[in-house]
Amino acid sequence: MRQFLTFFLLCALVFSCSKDETALSEPQGRISIDFRHFAGTDSLLIAKEYYPNAAGNEYRVSYLKYFISGLSLYKNGRKIWQTKAPPISINAKYQDCLQAAFEQVPVGSYDSLSFAFGIVPEYNYHGGFEISNDDYDMYWPINLGGGYHFMKFEGHWRDGDEFGTFAFHVGANENLIIHGFKLPLDVQEAQSTFIIMTMDTHEWFENPYLFDLSKENGYTMGNQGQMNNLVLNGQHVFKAKLQDF
Repeated sequence: MRQFLTFFLLCALVFSCSKDETALSEPQGRISIDFRHFAGTDSLLIAKEYYPNAAGNEYRVSYLKYFISGLSLYKNGRKIWQTKAPPISINAKYQDCLQAAFEQVPVGSYDSLSFAFGIVPEYNYHGGFEISNDDYDMYWPINLGGGYHFMKFEGHWRDGDEFGTFAFHVGANENLIIHGFKLPLDVQEAQSTFIIMTMDTHEWFENPYLFDLSKENGYTMGNQGQMNNLVLNGQHVFKAKLQDF
C-alpha cells in the first residue's frame, strides 16, 4: 500500500493540466500527451545504463528535466488554437507517469500541432509562473538573463580510459525550440485525444552537430556557441504519433 501511495504522489508532481479561458458554451475536449524517453531503441534508464553515442562516447543520464509550453493546433496551415496554460515540467525520472493534459480544447478536426521546447517569452522571467518545489533548481541565473532553464540534461561519459561528466543546460529566449508535427487530430466533446511524444536522447549528441565529449567541454551554461549546437540538434529529438488502444 505504501508503494502505491508513493507512486501516486510522484505522478501528482508531474501531472499538469491547462486551464484555458474558453467560452463555456463552446464544445470542448482534451489533449493528453504521454512523454516517453529512449536512447536509440532502448528505454532510457536514469542513472543505470551507459548508451553509445555517434561520437563513440558512452553516456549515462543522471538527470533529464525540461519544460514545454505554447501548445498550438493548426488546420490547412492556419493556427486555430493555442493554450494559455503555464509551462509544464517534464522529468524523465518519472518515466511511468509523464502525461501533460491540456483541457478546454475546442472540438474539431486539426491536421498538425506544435509546441515550444522551453518556455515561451511571456512566461520566461523570474516569477513568470508558479513552479513546484521540484522545479526550484530550474531558475536561470539572473546574471545570464534570468527566467528559467528550458532543459537540464546531465550525466557521465566514458571513452576508453577517459571519463567525465556533462551538463547540457539550455535557456534564454533566443534558444527556444519550436517542434511541429503533421498529425490528424479529432477532438471530441468531453473526451481525450491521446498522443505519444518520444524523445531520443542520442539526437542531442549527433544531428547535425557531432558532440564528442572526449574532445570538448560538455558544460553549456553561459556558452552560447554550445547552446546553439544543442538548439540545432534539438530540432530532431522528438517524434509524435497518436496512441492506439
